[in-house]
Amino acid sequence: MLRPTASLAAVLLAATVAAAAAPSASPDPKSLLVADGDQTRARELVQKLGSEQYAEREAAEQALAEMGRLARAALLDAVNNDASPEVRTRCQGLLPRATSLEMKARLEVFLADTDGKFDHDLAGWTQFRELVRTTHTVLGFPVRTDPALDGAARTMFAELVASPANRHLLFAIGGQQAELGSLAAARQQELYSQKYPRAVFVAGGVVRPPAARRDPSLADVVTLLLAQHQAGASFVPPRSAPISVLVTSAGLNQAINTGDARGRVCRAVLTAWFETRQDPMDQYNAMTLAGNLGMPEVSCDLATRLLRNKAAVASYRSMAATTLVRSGTKAHLPALEDAMDDKAVVFTVRRAAPGKPGEIEANEIQLRDLALVVGLLITQQNPTDYGFVDQYGKGVGAGGANFNYTRFFIPEAKRDEAQAKWKEWRAKAP
Repeated sequence: MLRPTASLAAVLLAATVAAAAAPSASPDPKSLLVADGDQTRARELVQKLGSEQYAEREAAEQALAEMGRLARAALLDAVNNDASPEVRTRCQGLLPRATSLEMKARLEVFLADTDGKFDHDLAGWTQFRELVRTTHTVLGFPVRTDPALDGAARTMFAELVASPANRHLLFAIGGQQAELGSLAAARQQELYSQKYPRAVFVAGGVVRPPAARRDPSLADVVTLLLAQHQAGASFVPPRSAPISVLVTSAGLNQAINTGDARGRVCRAVLTAWFETRQDPMDQYNAMTLAGNLGMPEVSCDLATRLLRNKAAVASYRSMAATTLVRSGTKAHLPALEDAMDDKAVVFTVRRAAPGKPGEIEANEIQLRDLALVVGLLITQQNPTDYGFVDQYGKGVGAGGANFNYTRFFIPEAKRDEAQAKWKEWRAKAP
């Protein structure tokens, strides 16, 4: 059975809509309602598609084609329910154009509603608008709620739908998440391949030179982030096409830091995308990307999630701790304390044994040690006061400039004492 949303998504790539042009359509979606007389005529013509007379079948098909979008409901109903194979086949052939015209009309009405007075049944738009309006939280604290951004969101969405490839993604939103995830993964790889085109080997040993390099547009990346957010866990990123490269080359960094309404819309989409990262590698890459984009609060939020993610390798969790040294606050202490009983080995320090010439001693840096060190630094305490050895012998600079996760280690004999001292301090300074 063909569903309306599935049929729409199947033909969006063929729809040619000048999204940036000022439409002359009414801004009221009610203007798209099909009159009862047109609906009746379309149904009658559909029945004639099963006529015993060839000429009558051909004439009915031509008339339905001329009705365009006005016949879409009757065509869709016949494709799904008519008993005649002839009727179903002919309606199936007419349906893509009628659907394309329907989508063109909906987009024109949407673009005409510049004041945002009406609700529009346009796949992707509702999700995009609500995402921009949503209050995003970091560590339980609200960081954004912008229902006033509807105008800027509308303008941005018009920019997104101007591209056929982006429309193909946008109007798959609301359908099957697995399908959307596959489309988003393919689109990410496509954008990456356009940015880094390769030579192609063809028959006879001939090498076709790479196509001209093309950076993704801001609309390309915002659409991709929205689709991945909506696909959720069903999206599996292509490992050969890191999204950070696309984000940084599309000018998103400049956009989100302008402070204007357009930039705030982009920031809302990006923040929502960050919130949906679940895979350890995705969380690690997203944490790094957020830091590079000047979003320390988001980077720290991802760091706390990564630190608590026991499925993540120790090196990722160690880098999360390093991120917290540089940008974290006391609000992040609960996440660090969650890791203070984790004995996963992060690094092994090998050095000359004190007082034992020629001997080498090995000291493990465990995740619980690292978590404690970060907690101490965030609370402006000196790790050496807790028994840690500073391999560099110098204080950690402002903003953790001289810190890395291999810097401090603690002898096994002093580990329990350090943990007890921390708990004692925390009881006095919760």
